Formats: sequence, C-alpha cells, structure tokens
Amino acid sequence: MLISNRLGYHRDLPDTRNEKCKEVTYPLALPTASVVICFFNEAFSALLRTVHSVLDRTPSYLLHEIILVDDNSELADLKEDLDSYIEQNLQGKVKLVRNEERQGLIRGRMVGAAHATGEGGLFAMDRGYFDELGQYDSGMDIWGGENLEISFRIWMCGGQLLIIPCSRVGHIFRKRRPYGSPGGQDTMAHNSLRLAHVWMDEYKEQYFALRPELRSRDYGDISERLAVRQRLKCHSFKWYLDNIYPEMQVSDPRNKAQQPVFVNKGLRRPKVLRRGRLRNLQTDKCLVAQGRPSQKGGMVVVHACDSHDAEQEWTYDEEHEFILAGMLCLDVSEMRSSDPPRLMKCHGSGGSQQWTLGKNSRLYQVSVGKCLAVLDPLSHKGYVAMAICDGSLAQQWRLED
Repeated sequence: MLISNRLGYHRDLPDTRNEKCKEVTYPLALPTASVVICFFNEAFSALLRTVHSVLDRTPSYLLHEIILVDDNSELADLKEDLDSYIEQNLQGKVKLVRNEERQGLIRGRMVGAAHATGEGGLFAMDRGYFDELGQYDSGMDIWGGENLEISFRIWMCGGQLLIIPCSRVGHIFRKRRPYGSPGGQDTMAHNSLRLAHVWMDEYKEQYFALRPELRSRDYGDISERLAVRQRLKCHSFKWYLDNIYPEMQVSDPRNKAQQPVFVNKGLRRPKVLRRGRLRNLQTDKCLVAQGRPSQKGGMVVVHACDSHDAEQEWTYDEEHEFILAGMLCLDVSEMRSSDPPRLMKCHGSGGSQQWTLGKNSRLYQVSVGKCLAVLDPLSHKGYVAMAICDGSLAQQWRLED
C-alpha cells in the first residue's frame, strides 16, 4: 500500500511488445469503447492509477467512457473521496455506479455493461454481440468459472476468440483471493456446476468423477441458460473438443475419468514454519478472536489460554502470515494504522498481513512499522492495538505449542 501511494496516479511503463507492433497501422473508423472496471475494497491509489492508465494510453476519439462499478466497498476513501475526485478531475469520461449490495465480479460486469453506451470494446467484445450471446450467467456468484463459461459459449455458438499480440493489459494474479464470499460459500464450485450442466453434455460425468462430492449439490435454476444455448443453436461439447481444443485429449465420457493432460495444479500453499498459541508475556493471556475465528473483519483480543481450544491456535508461515484456526489472517489497515488489528481473508501479498516475531519477542507489523501491544493489562476486555515499538512487556509475545 505504501509503495502504491508513492507511485502516484500516472506511471510510465516500458513498451514490452514486439518491435514489429510499432509498424502496425490501424483504421481510423473503429468503434468507440466502453471500459468497465469493477472493484471491491480496492486501494484508492491503485484504482485511480488504473483509471488514469486507460485515459493516458487510449486515443480519446476511441475511448467513449470508463464505467467504475463499486461492488459495495467498505473502505471510507472509496465513498466521498472518490466521488469528489471524479467530480473535480474526471468529469465527462468516467461514470461511477454503486451497487447497493455485494454482487460479485460476474454480476458487477453485467451492471457495468447495462450502463455502457459505447459501440464496442466491452471487455474487447462488441456490445451488441455481448447482448446477443447472452451476456454472463447471472446465476453465477461473486467469482470463478465465468471466463470458461463465456469461452465455451463463444466457440460452441459460432463465434471466435482472437489473440491480439500487440494489445497488452496488465493484470496481477494474486496467490489467493483477497476477499471472501457472503456466507463463506464456495462460489467456484457453484459456478463450475452451472457451467458443467449447461455446456459439457455427457462430458460432465468426467467432472463428477473427479469431484464426486459435488454431484448432489444445488446449483440453482439453469433453464434460462439452456434456453440461450437452444436459441443460438450451439454445437455440442464433443464438437468443441474435436474442433477447437483437440489438444485436451479427453477420453470417451463413458470411460473412467483420468486427470486431463492440461490441468491447473494451482499455486502451492505457503509452508507452515511454526504453530501454537500466541501468549502475551505481561498478561499471560493468549491472542484470540473476539467473536468467531471465521468472522471476517472481527477483532482480536487477549483471553485466558486454553491448550485444548483449537480456535486459539495460530500458524506462522513462510510468507510471514499469522493465520488463526486455519481460517483468517491477522491484518492491519495500512491507511488507518490506529485502527485495531482484525481477522481478514488471507491475500498472500504481504503488506497488511506481513508480521515478524523475532528473538526479542515483539510482534512487528512490517507495513505500518509498529508492534502489537495489549492496551490495558488489567482490563478484562483484553483489547490490543498497534503501537510504537518500545520493548515493554505489553508488546512481548511468545508462540507456544
């Protein structure tokens, strides 16, 4: 966060494309583009740098508008501060749409598409074709699987996906999702089930052979998506495998399922270095969740240690994260370091979740440069806060088995 804030809103980037791209000429009569940017609790500086990057690098006669879709963010500076910045600096090119409740990336994109008035360029897709194709599956939740679903649909229903090597869009793919889902549901499984039942025909049995626990799981009403497939007179999934992706080498759907040739193994989980209870040396109490360890945004406090309570166990991994009960990470606000530390979804990007516990027993937060301390050792409430490191017993902790 500190680095992002220091970069400013305009950033010079090297041109990493092939040299031949500089020789390419494009027709002047191209459709205008609407660029939709969905965000949820994004850093203010990173969001505005994205907006200015589009403005700085796109010919004005091609850029019809930028539509920002706020998916009910909770950060204060994404409220009035963002409204003021757009009004004072970005009027005419940037629209801000706010969702009254969390919709997720998939439906957020659809909200942006509904407000778009440009001719094309909607996620590099003609707006009319996007509507004709059935947009996104609105029954999918939050995040996951929508890219595969729309890819299958484009190819199976008569369209094409083209790779444009001289067009570059920067994207940081995090090691883990930086935010959770309402109720903690597995949205990837839910969305993948909808995809399988609508588009994979008999080959969905291959999927269920690998994920048998999902066979009886509810995935919602797919009648509207089946009607889209029928309306567009789409090909079968076998046609897709035979003609578009023969490299997949999937066996006959009646055969026993095997791992496909191309499979995303995923990024490995960080190695756990130590585990145990975090005991404060002054109070002889342990750091625990004030409520439940699964409550995202919940505070942490010190409480009587209990060696039999699994909800008091912390793991400390090679990425310097402290994870309580295998669920959420110990996190501080980099913008408001005076706020108490909380439990948040592990994002794997260091910063607000990067801690060190050295030989001096202080629990040091790398990003804000402060130590975790018990506020009032005599109080039964057990509140803790970030404080200037002074070596006092209130700031000393021990990770014990």
